[in-house]
Amino acid sequence: MKTCIKSGRMHRAFLAFLLLGMVTVMNSCKKDKTPTGSFVFYTFLDNAKFDAIKIYVDGKQSGEITLTHIEKPQCGTPTSINVINVNLPAGTHSWYAKQILNGQEIDEWDERDEVIKEGECNFIKLTE
Repeated sequence: MKTCIKSGRMHRAFLAFLLLGMVTVMNSCKKDKTPTGSFVFYTFLDNAKFDAIKIYVDGKQSGEITLTHIEKPQCGTPTSINVINVNLPAGTHSWYAKQILNGQEIDEWDERDEVIKEGECNFIKLTE
């Protein structure tokens, strides 16, 4: 008789543990994703006109372009030496950039606000 009582308790404990595990897994899979989009920065400026173009988004440096891109990049192009791809939550974000030559800032793109829509890329071509 004692064996049946112990096995019944163990069975209930096992089922409770299993149910708790299933609830935990289901909740971890249901994470609400924040809608995102991206800024994609690039330039066709002559490489002789810059050593780097520092990109700032929402007040923080997001990367540096150190080489001219040869054509407009595609949405989703990863960050590299000639493209800066910044994924952000949908909404309004500010950006600015600084053109550096021989260690000195020689030009800048003033801060401006851009709206990022869910799933979209905002292509920002840095020109003179």
